[in-house]
Amino acid sequence: MSESVGYPPRRNVPAARRVYSRTYRVWARVLLWTPIALTVAGVVLGLGLFAAADADPTHNSSALGYLGLVVWGALAVLSPVLLGSFIAGLVMLNRTRS
Repeated sequence: MSESVGYPPRRNVPAARRVYSRTYRVWARVLLWTPIALTVAGVVLGLGLFAAADADPTHNSSALGYLGLVVWGALAVLSPVLLGSFIAGLVMLNRTRS
């Protein structure tokens, strides 16, 4: 039997645009902006700790410099997670805009 027996031909209708929920859009922004904020805060904190360690060498403030290195090391270790979160948020935000 033929499949088109008794049915009118199908028209070429574009697919309906997918609607994303408000929660999806909020999570897209959270995943996008959280790694940016954490990276900026870590860099500023590290630089601040380096500056504080360099400002007064007489009062054993070298521990602050080491703490700054620990902060930057944590950023280096967490960079794949931060980058993955940023890319996921970017893709999600792109989907909601198209």
